[in-house]
Amino acid sequence: ETKQPDFVSYLFGRNEVFAKLPNDSAEVIMLGNSLTQNFEWSEMFRSVNIKNRGINTDITKGVIQRLDEVIESKPKKIFIEIGINDIRRNYLMDSIFSNYVKIIETIKYESPTTKIYIQSLFPSNKSTNNKILELNKRLYDYCIENNITFIDLYSSFVSGEILNPIYDCGDNLHLSGAGYLEWCRLIHDYVYE
Repeated sequence: ETKQPDFVSYLFGRNEVFAKLPNDSAEVIMLGNSLTQNFEWSEMFRSVNIKNRGINTDITKGVIQRLDEVIESKPKKIFIEIGINDIRRNYLMDSIFSNYVKIIETIKYESPTTKIYIQSLFPSNKSTNNKILELNKRLYDYCIENNITFIDLYSSFVSGEILNPIYDCGDNLHLSGAGYLEWCRLIHDYVYE
């Protein structure tokens, strides 16, 4: 019988590892859930001091709880990708959005020189699509009002209200290799600006 992993232990364990890693100046942080965790960002953006702070199954509240480690180094940039797990767990939209605002405001307060990039949620399946679009719209409006860079990933990944099969690894959620290459293409100029 296969024992199910304890995701709370996994999350804390991974964050404990992050806390032990050295801080560097001019870090570029990729912050998010499994979509972020599952890619080798440092191999794609070799000339940038890019660090992966993605944690499988993470939610917006989880990011808030581990934000101290992320901003301790006063990173140059933070690219945020979070929220799909909140939606899949049927958390209230107001709660998800207010957690996002708390993440942004905490970064701005604790590390005012850090440039923040909010990446839209990716499309998933039809049952979550309306909520994804609603959160993306709220994040976009917030970013416009607060002079924060919003990166629309959704438009390039959607096909008929679902994640484009070209970019789907097969579960309507996680990305294929082609999906990661497209994501890298869309953020390339922001990583290097």
